[in-house]
Amino acid sequence: MENKSPWLKVLSHFDGKGYFSNGLTIPFLLGATSIISPEDEIMSVEEFVSEIIDESLPIKISIQSCGNIGEYVIGIFDKESPAELYTNFGNLYITDNSFSKIDTIDTIRKVLVDDYQNKIDDGLFSINDREWGNYSQKDKDRLAELK
Repeated sequence: MENKSPWLKVLSHFDGKGYFSNGLTIPFLLGATSIISPEDEIMSVEEFVSEIIDESLPIKISIQSCGNIGEYVIGIFDKESPAELYTNFGNLYITDNSFSKIDTIDTIRKVLVDDYQNKIDDGLFSINDREWGNYSQKDKDRLAELK
């Protein structure tokens, strides 16, 4: 798994260290490239959605709305959870009712692109007190652990 995507490295590392409870936002995950491999281009939200539904990923991915920050967060789907209880598109499991009225991955992709691509394009990767901005120093230090 040498060449796994930067976002997957970040998600796995932060999960392993217990740095989050529900997941990380898409801008946080994709923007991490700017710190851990700044010479690389940041993946688009559209490309990201294609990757997270890919069943060849080594882990299952979860998405849910996080009430604390009012945003969608990406996590690692708990192997213990009965998968049949959740809606899934390939490797992506929706673990709450945030997309209950949506029945295609294309519609979910559009929602996520509309919500997050402009933030990524503007360098707004992290949300603190419901305000989007750059990574905090703590975030930068944690991301630097992956260099």
